[in-house]
Amino acid sequence: MAFKVLLIDDEPLALEGLQLWIPWENLGFEVCGVCGNGSEGLKQMEELKPDLVMVDIHMPMMDGLEMIEEWRRRGNESTKFIILTGYSDFDYARKALKYRVSRYLLKPLDEEQAELEIRQMGQELAKEREQLYVGQVARREKENLAMKEALIGKGLSTEAASLLESLSKSSDVWNVCLVQIAAEDYCKWSAIAAEFLDRSKAMYVIRLRNDLVSIVFGSAASASMGTSDTARQRLEGLARRLAGFRAFMAIGEEESSLTCIHHSLATAEKALLHAFYEAERNGVMDYDRLKDLRFQRQYDQVELLERIMGAFQLIDHDVYRSAVDFIEQSFRQIRVHPEEARKFLIYLLHEIRAYMRAKLAEDAGDSNRLFDIPNLDERLLTLDDLIGMLQSCGRVCFELLLKENASETQGIVQDINDYIHEHYREGLSIKLLAERFFLHPAYLGQLLIRKNGIGFNELLHNLRIEEACRLLQLNQYKNSEVSEKVGYSTYHHFLKQFEKRLNMSPNEYKKHV
Repeated sequence: MAFKVLLIDDEPLALEGLQLWIPWENLGFEVCGVCGNGSEGLKQMEELKPDLVMVDIHMPMMDGLEMIEEWRRRGNESTKFIILTGYSDFDYARKALKYRVSRYLLKPLDEEQAELEIRQMGQELAKEREQLYVGQVARREKENLAMKEALIGKGLSTEAASLLESLSKSSDVWNVCLVQIAAEDYCKWSAIAAEFLDRSKAMYVIRLRNDLVSIVFGSAASASMGTSDTARQRLEGLARRLAGFRAFMAIGEEESSLTCIHHSLATAEKALLHAFYEAERNGVMDYDRLKDLRFQRQYDQVELLERIMGAFQLIDHDVYRSAVDFIEQSFRQIRVHPEEARKFLIYLLHEIRAYMRAKLAEDAGDSNRLFDIPNLDERLLTLDDLIGMLQSCGRVCFELLLKENASETQGIVQDINDYIHEHYREGLSIKLLAERFFLHPAYLGQLLIRKNGIGFNELLHNLRIEEACRLLQLNQYKNSEVSEKVGYSTYHHFLKQFEKRLNMSPNEYKKHV
């Protein structure tokens, strides 16, 4: 970057000559302004902040030395000066050394000598700039180290505490914005963040973990009133820019001093937990908005697991979908703690996979088609992500189960029907039948309906009443004996089922046959 030089002389021709005769660009300078007296020179120095000023001594209104004296009095120590003087004022010019004038040149200018002096001035400025940069980097490193110690709650040394107290004065309030990202995305994130974040004294970016970055930022007390370019607005712009990333951002509670910034970090961490439910990928979560929401760690895991695995035993995809919807609604309603929710839902996925592997063990081809559980950082998984995984794996699993059971159930149902026809006179129930054939009662009932068109109880009563009609036709037994022989424990129950099917009593039936 070129150094800026301001030229001041009350003679227009002299000013023109300074601009034309000296190859400023080759010497590493650019002329940022010109003026004709010391008073105007002060104004331009305030506005343009030149690195070097070339000024004549004798000028109207305010001469060169008076101008330099006033500039130094205002506390501007870094500006370099070269004064232009006639031979007769040589001794006078030497007195300017007390104002830290770097060099002086005699008029009329020797172009070769002037170029040499200005080149050396450029080299001095470059060396000072490099030393300043190295000093700034070293100081920034010390500030970052002290800031990180304060963030993690480490005891501060006297030097670190003093440094942070001094830094705290540069802003009215301080806060922390946590950014949760995938570790492999850090470099990309860092490049994007550089576009939005002003890494000045009021903003520090500190990497706490491979996947967690802390942005410590200061702002004016009026920032919440809506200033044009607050740190919060920059962070919101960064959040929108991160739309293509799996990233979450959360802001903690304000602190007046950086020595207490650990509290802001702790509250930002609490706000970040809500990303599990909020899923505001392109927004910044705010602790002040979320602090009254509480997480629960107690919920009925057994019931939820039974709902899911029961659906598999029934091979009923609709029941499974309803169970997953119930889990989502329950978790949102009671706001299960994200750590507990993630742990349970990932456990569910593994249980389903284990169940399916056991079911499909004989068919390696189908087993290989099972869903994969993504190997993602759990802290970046939201409820929507996990519910989506459960629904997706359900579609895959039930497709395989239905395919496998289509052929199996034909033989099983026939065996069940044969058994019912042989044992309907006994105290047969759907539960006993399910235990004999190692099936879930509800699933067994569904199989019979699909095969027979009627449910188990209806089939059982049909068979009993059909046999009762045959026995009544023999006219060898009393009605009560017939009732017992076909499997009814009470005559009243037999009579009810008989009349329901034949629209007449057993005695009336005897008369008709």
